[in-house]
Amino acid sequence: MHSVIAALGFMIFVCPQLLLAQNDRPDWEMYVNMHHFLQPFWKSDTIYSESVLPIKNGHKNAEAGLLFKAKKIIEIKDTYLQKEYKKGKDWKYKDGKIVLAAKSTIPYFTRNELVFDQKKDGSSLPAKEQGRFVLFSESGLLQSRQLAVTYIKEKSTTWEGPRPAYAENLLPASLVKLNAGQPLKIVFYGNSIETGANSSITLNQAPFLPTWPEMIVYNLRNHYGNTVPFKNVSKGGMSAKWGLENTDALVNPENPDLVIIGFGMNDGTGKVPPEIFIEQIKGIIQTVRAANPHCEFIVIATMLANPEAIHSQIQPEYLKPVTELAGKGVAIADMTSIHKALLRHKAYQDMTGNNINHPNDYLARWYAQVVSALLIR
Repeated sequence: MHSVIAALGFMIFVCPQLLLAQNDRPDWEMYVNMHHFLQPFWKSDTIYSESVLPIKNGHKNAEAGLLFKAKKIIEIKDTYLQKEYKKGKDWKYKDGKIVLAAKSTIPYFTRNELVFDQKKDGSSLPAKEQGRFVLFSESGLLQSRQLAVTYIKEKSTTWEGPRPAYAENLLPASLVKLNAGQPLKIVFYGNSIETGANSSITLNQAPFLPTWPEMIVYNLRNHYGNTVPFKNVSKGGMSAKWGLENTDALVNPENPDLVIIGFGMNDGTGKVPPEIFIEQIKGIIQTVRAANPHCEFIVIATMLANPEAIHSQIQPEYLKPVTELAGKGVAIADMTSIHKALLRHKAYQDMTGNNINHPNDYLARWYAQVVSALLIR
């Protein structure tokens, strides 16, 4: 059905097709309406399963912010979409936030559990502040305290970040194939974010949501009704340098029509200068084009690392040179600006799978929606 291989602190996700259960039905169908989950957040009136993680700071009750002002909260469930929490008994909505009741059974973190002075073996990593540490977990700890909030937003509240646009002039060959019902072979090439690390499917936890590359493929197949073969050759812990060195071996043999490139997180942590990083990305594109001149590309400007973790370094500096790559045959998915806009309203812990540098299912849906918007009008 699926396999996850852990090695040297990163994960390699092996998946030849969308994940199917033994009865040939996707595991997620028991929990998720994929049509709802792939509706762009910036267009929808109803927000389905927005992820929040309540945090208790001082003597105040634990609380978590929503992205939009809510006209009506429809339901609040645990992140597994199994247990529903009751208004009044467990939570109330006040000033754009979900506030836990004094005797609520909803789990939460205290501020001191997220950033602390004493190193905890196996569950902490260095903070930016010298001598401090941040919580770290890749085993589902963050998810166990996150909530899924479904609500109708106020008409007066709108998305403040960038809105991805249909890439008609940037990806003409890919869109001709999709609209003509012809197969479009996609290769995903990046680091652990692109493998889907910490998605519920890779953790083998409900709701078993597919990785964001798989959600993109699902969306394209569902919208266009044609075959979209794909291969994910991403590898956790890697940088654009590794990507350039392995393009010929990993990408070119697949003879792709479209390559979706997602490096930058680890490069930024390692403080690779932007001019070197962008030359490596250009090198990947040139290497593929040398073997396949008709191939097109989507380059992703990476999400951000936890601003309190040492991993948060120069990732934002890659946005400008990545954006400048846009042109015929190359489109940009700006997750850097989108994540920055999200963080104006939500805590980093609302959207992370490991509290350091991986998305949870919610932020993975943003990845899927943003890339899909380039390919679906």
